[in-house]
Amino acid sequence: MQQHPYSVLPLAQFDGQLIFTPCPGTKGTKPFEALQTLKDAGASALLTLMPTEELLQNEIDLLPEECQLLDIEWFHLPVDDDQAPGEAFKAAWAQHHPRLKQLLSEGKTIAIHCKGGSGRTGLIAAQLMIESGVPFSDAIRDVQSLRPRAIQHPAHVEYIGQFDSQSNSL
Repeated sequence: MQQHPYSVLPLAQFDGQLIFTPCPGTKGTKPFEALQTLKDAGASALLTLMPTEELLQNEIDLLPEECQLLDIEWFHLPVDDDQAPGEAFKAAWAQHHPRLKQLLSEGKTIAIHCKGGSGRTGLIAAQLMIESGVPFSDAIRDVQSLRPRAIQHPAHVEYIGQFDSQSNSL
């Protein structure tokens, strides 16, 4: 049986780590099997960045229930593909960021996914790292070492630049 793909980013500043992964159920495995693989890799939380419509199109709208069955905390922070995060993301981020930061500080592993596991995944991983105390340049470097195509889209570069206290560019 094929295993769902993922990559692990250890965080030097925390005991926790991040898992970058494509959408569960889109790489030759069923969503529940993919979630089990992520759970076995240490994931205690899953950040879903795909908007509800995209979840429905990919027939993975049962992720919240499947995560609950596996005792994985599920967070929905929707970002449209190839776009900067909008108001729906910002509202969800304001609600969930304290808990996400707490999970990292407790040494937990957070899996993050969009459709392919690079663009939105890398962008929001970098934001989570920066807003949890990782220096901007370190966060960008670490994300791009794992996903070289992350934070390349102009909308993503512009968005993440707002978190750089040194300058407004990468």
